[in-house]
Amino acid sequence: MTLDLDANKKDDKLLIATIQQEYKILAEYKMIESEKLGGLYVIPSYANSLQWFGVFFGRQGFYAESVFRFSILLPDRFPDDKSLPTIIFQQDVLHPHVCPYTHTLDVSHAFPEWRCGEDHLWQLLKYVQAIFYDPVNSIRGIEVDKLKNGEAAELLMGNKEEFATRVQENIKESKEHIYDTPPTEDPHYIVFEKFQTDVHGPVLERIRAGRSKQAESSSQQANAGHATGLSWVKEGEFKPLSIE
Repeated sequence: MTLDLDANKKDDKLLIATIQQEYKILAEYKMIESEKLGGLYVIPSYANSLQWFGVFFGRQGFYAESVFRFSILLPDRFPDDKSLPTIIFQQDVLHPHVCPYTHTLDVSHAFPEWRCGEDHLWQLLKYVQAIFYDPVNSIRGIEVDKLKNGEAAELLMGNKEEFATRVQENIKESKEHIYDTPPTEDPHYIVFEKFQTDVHGPVLERIRAGRSKQAESSSQQANAGHATGLSWVKEGEFKPLSIE
């Protein structure tokens, strides 16, 4: 009987710890949503909150017009572990901080270790934005042999034209696979569909109408201190492209 009670207590503690972790991860997601990171979209997996799906849209510089898919893998004890989250791209990405073999992004130069309560996933994503918008500055002061892709760094600093050409090859290849069948049946996997007027046209018109209304009332909303606009996630749901 004592053994049964002890086992039940352990199960209860494990359940409570799991629930607490889920709340912390959800809080991280809400912080990302409030930051409204331009060109970066992420969502936790439906089946496993420690795995996130993401897409990066380049908007300037060498990586303009790029569409790179990636995954974020959180440590088992996140965020209470000093271990760093892992970001893995699904395709070749030429960048000094991206390993050419594993496609893993090295974030250790900005986050030597994870500090619970101080470091957050939105900051990690901000770092991703920064190193792709300005790859030159991202390697300033770092020795080549300490970068994940020393060859990319040498090209970037010594032959920018060749670097740009190879990046464009990456971008072209990634776009060729945008509409591929998802590698998982997870309903939260970010899927792209080719534009269909009868299906997507009404949604596009709603977005345009919403932007018009936003422009008309922006000064009033600003004075009142209220947030306004379009959100890619409906409040309380993981539903892409919804309107607040």
